[in-house]
Amino acid sequence: MNNKLISEELKYDGPRFNVVQKKYVRDDGVEIVRDIVNPGEAAIILPINENNEVIFERQLRESIGKVSLELPAGRIDPGEDAAHAAKRELEEETGLIAEKLEHMITLYPSTGYTSEKVHIFLAKDLKKGQVKLDATEEILDLVKIPIEECVEKAKNGKLENASEIIAILIYNIKYMN
Repeated sequence: MNNKLISEELKYDGPRFNVVQKKYVRDDGVEIVRDIVNPGEAAIILPINENNEVIFERQLRESIGKVSLELPAGRIDPGEDAAHAAKRELEEETGLIAEKLEHMITLYPSTGYTSEKVHIFLAKDLKKGQVKLDATEEILDLVKIPIEECVEKAKNGKLENASEIIAILIYNIKYMN
């Protein structure tokens, strides 16, 4: 089945994403309207220190109305390499520099309404750098949790953010089994 694009209209153009409304007609003549959020690409980093602890950030997230435990992450600038963005975001948000950075997986978190593409990296051999938060970032503090405990939390539904769950479970599959 092929849907034919019949119109496309920019509905919102903001600093972090835009929303485009696309209208299609299916082979059977039915018209479909899709609102698509286009935030670009992001890098997410799973930093694990010499004690096998994952370094998380506690951030206030207005979108869910609470503080969230998250891995360092950020947008990839246009034309920027995903690995470079991962290294940059890790240092900016945590003050850590990864001597070893390995790509773990690339995925689309929610293809039903967004074109967002996410690259998840493992960061090891961490050295001290300098925190350089953007004016809009609200990282409250850093939290260290042993990787084994993170895996159990992911398996038992004690983590809420999909990116963290995926990163930890991929790490468990690739490196712990």
